[in-house]
Amino acid sequence: IRAQIVAGKVSKKNLSEENMEEYKVKFYTLMTIYHRHKKEALELAKDYHAIYSTPHIQSDETKWVEALKATVVFLALSPYSNEQQDMMNHINVDDNLKKIPAFKATVDLFLKKEIIHYPMAAQEELEQIPSFLEDGLKDHWHDTFHRRIIQHNIRIVATYYKQIQLGRLAQLLQLDPERLELEISSMVSDGAVYAKIDRPKNIVRFSPPMSPEAVLSEWATDIDKMLHLVETTSHLINKENMTAQ
Repeated sequence: IRAQIVAGKVSKKNLSEENMEEYKVKFYTLMTIYHRHKKEALELAKDYHAIYSTPHIQSDETKWVEALKATVVFLALSPYSNEQQDMMNHINVDDNLKKIPAFKATVDLFLKKEIIHYPMAAQEELEQIPSFLEDGLKDHWHDTFHRRIIQHNIRIVATYYKQIQLGRLAQLLQLDPERLELEISSMVSDGAVYAKIDRPKNIVRFSPPMSPEAVLSEWATDIDKMLHLVETTSHLINKENMTAQ
């Protein structure tokens, strides 16, 4: 708590000044220790990106590569949010990211609306960066990585399916049904996705029930479309009859 209070008193604006680069790197390096202790992946991603964006780090390829790799990995380890997605999109247009293909591919995977197969092609390389191995948290981050991929995949399936057989979904995501049900339940509790599991029918429903007003509105819209189609068809038929005569 004391570390957090002291860190909050440091002006980030002042750290961005030209003559404060050394102190900026030192400050954010200390913050990585604090946020690693708290296991806060998104904050770690911000710390490493702040280090990466420092001019004298940018001038040293070895240092910026290490900082950018850590930024990508901890972004992938972060819970899904608008802030996480904005940061990923921001990093994705960075030309330096193209120089480390495995990490560029990772960002692309998490931004696409497609299922990610686990382990990823570059999984081993991602989990071998120094910041991933520090403080004996390798197993924790490894498990978190798998979980973030599972959560990503469930969100993608929920986008394309209104309902799906639980067994089929488990097959698609390469998971045991028990683990899949646990992850879906966790995401529902966190408000990350809407889902209901029909145990007797073994079906997962991702589409929330419509209110009577919404059903009526949808019905009225469908009727309007049908009447418009009938009117257009009748007009074309009359036009053809007149042309034939």
